[in-house]
Amino acid sequence: MTFEIPGVGDEVRQRRVTSEVLRGLISEIVNLDIRVFIEGTVGNLLGISRGTFLACIFLGFLLSLWTLIPDLPLFIFAWVLGTMPLWILPASAAGAWKAWIWYIQSDFLSKRSPVLYEVKMPRDLVKSPRGMELALTHLWHDSGETTFFNRKWQGGLRPFWSLEIASFGGEVHFYMWTWGDWKQTLESAIYSQYPEVELVEVEDYASKFDFDPEKLAVFATDYRYEPRNDAYPIKTYVEFELDKDPKEEYKVDPLAGIVELLSNLKPNEQTWLQIVFTQNKDYRRAPGGRPWELEGRYASLCREEIDKIRKDLVGNPDDPTDKWKSYSRVQMYRINEMIRLIERNMGKHPFSVGLRGVYIAPTEEFTLEGWKNVHFMWRPVGNPQYLNQLRPRRWHTPYDYPWQDLWDYRYNLHAARFFDCYRRRAHFYAPYTLPHNMMSSEVIATLWHPISTAVAGPGVERIPAKKAQPPPNLPK
Repeated sequence: MTFEIPGVGDEVRQRRVTSEVLRGLISEIVNLDIRVFIEGTVGNLLGISRGTFLACIFLGFLLSLWTLIPDLPLFIFAWVLGTMPLWILPASAAGAWKAWIWYIQSDFLSKRSPVLYEVKMPRDLVKSPRGMELALTHLWHDSGETTFFNRKWQGGLRPFWSLEIASFGGEVHFYMWTWGDWKQTLESAIYSQYPEVELVEVEDYASKFDFDPEKLAVFATDYRYEPRNDAYPIKTYVEFELDKDPKEEYKVDPLAGIVELLSNLKPNEQTWLQIVFTQNKDYRRAPGGRPWELEGRYASLCREEIDKIRKDLVGNPDDPTDKWKSYSRVQMYRINEMIRLIERNMGKHPFSVGLRGVYIAPTEEFTLEGWKNVHFMWRPVGNPQYLNQLRPRRWHTPYDYPWQDLWDYRYNLHAARFFDCYRRRAHFYAPYTLPHNMMSSEVIATLWHPISTAVAGPGVERIPAKKAQPPPNLPK
């Protein structure tokens, strides 16, 4: 069941048509930019999905064609039947291959035994997120899909992991999820950098949750990099100077505000955050190369953006109008920072990452504040001016107008699918293959790490003291 956000009237919810919007609309029409018109004016301003708009255009063409060809259905049937010998075999083979891959990967996933750990932190934990970054490098694996036989016959998949933060009525918990086959790898990676913490195997809170649309209202979303491509990172813990290990009273942790927000939830409210990641193996065609010549997408995208930034600063030597830039020696902080951050993250392990979050509350207790907190949860690490930020996208984010979901069917369906996706920790494989971002281990460590004593969120329950080994000279 959809909800009315308290304190927000129709005049606030509806987007205002400003002169800037009108100028943009005129520009789209004059330049005949169909893609921008569909995604911008039709999608964002009018709230009509791209599929609906294109379906209406197709239906209009079909009706126009029907007036020209009275026996259009019979004509189409005869044409399809006559050309069947040409397409039936390739189409059947392609469909059977996709169905096989779907089946064998689903069978492989069904045989995994997931394990959920709660990470309990001591009161005197002082280590910086750099330890978490190093721990993540031990999770950069592609085992299980090394050969074609592993991938296409056995359905083998490289392991994926999940880092989670959940608040149940103000009680904040940190979780780590993995397959049972990889639990020792995860434990070793964390304990090697954070020997003081405790990893306690617990029941999966997402699996035992039952979503009832008659009693609960939810807001679910994914988070995507915007406004630039994946070569541009967000602000990481290095920008907050946590890599220098300052004194606890001087630390500025980006997770502090998030933990504080989660600690202030009311007793019947819940907020879940999830970061699903795996080794990045995205490839693209090498610029100027043959179709079969591929290169790693993350590193090549970073190099490409660095070249663009430098050309923007010193000009393109092949363009006579840019020749004056080669004599300019103006140092720009923005340019230096962009190149420095891209190059630093390019030298670290890249991961494919999917982020999602959800706010849950009884229908009568759903608040605008809780919705906004999830909507803008990652704003502390954003830099939209010349880097990137994490913006809410997908699931319930696009619903702005009544005609997008007249009877709440799509809203409730998306909520049910979101919770199924969340409890599966699905993002890269069947049954949910969703768009992902490419992030370095430094970025992920910024978004999730065991918090030090500088983060004094009241909802985080800490263990009394850190563990220590007994003296080696004790009598046996």
